[in-house]
Amino acid sequence: MCHSDLPPGQPAPDAVRREVGIPLPTGEVMPALHVTAAPGAPGVLIIADMLGRSPFYEHLAALLAAAGFQALLPDVFFRQGPLPEPGTEAAVARRAQLDERQSLDDLRVAVDWLGKRSTTIPVGTIGFCMGGTFALDLASSRGELVTVAYYGFPEPPAWVVSPPPRPIDLVGSLRGPVLAFWGDRDTTVGMASVERYAEQAADANPHFEHAVLSGLGHGFLGASDLGDPADPGGATWARSVAHLRSHLHIG
Repeated sequence: MCHSDLPPGQPAPDAVRREVGIPLPTGEVMPALHVTAAPGAPGVLIIADMLGRSPFYEHLAALLAAAGFQALLPDVFFRQGPLPEPGTEAAVARRAQLDERQSLDDLRVAVDWLGKRSTTIPVGTIGFCMGGTFALDLASSRGELVTVAYYGFPEPPAWVVSPPPRPIDLVGSLRGPVLAFWGDRDTTVGMASVERYAEQAADANPHFEHAVLSGLGHGFLGASDLGDPADPGGATWARSVAHLRSHLHIG
């Protein structure tokens, strides 16, 4: 299950929000939400799941801004347009129209856009599901990134029409501090491929860390209390923010 609604009882902090456009080499402009703590703050790119931009991710952007970052939430589905109706079936149909290698190129441009507006290097990425796959691919294809990946697919599902590169094929080039999370009941991702990926990632990159959470399935963060460190999912969020703060040099 992907993320759409704001977790109940978790109000978003105040933050400066603005809609921006990211110019692409194709001549197109990718729309994005930019939420910032202060000009020049360290940048974090939020890469959403196949439902795309939603109140859930807007909430995460506000939380990251409150933690001292500038967060950028792009709409990778801007060429396909909004979902005609809510639900997984419509999201799968829209995703079938997405060229995910092109999306990966778009996200590289978004990373550069953030980097030019930050006084610190590197830039952070945090991705979920499809976005977690993109985050792992980015971590293997360019340097100067601090990565968090939630339930990324080491091997994208066979039903994806135009998939990105398989992270497991690029794992030997994995670079930078990478923190990844999965739940052990995630039948969507396939835990056998996660185990293979994690083993190879640890061999390739001494800065790779991961956790497989007992009793949790796909999309567990959407049902977690992000402000409660006693909540297993909430604890991963606290760990993610600490990972980003440490490696993006926020004291």
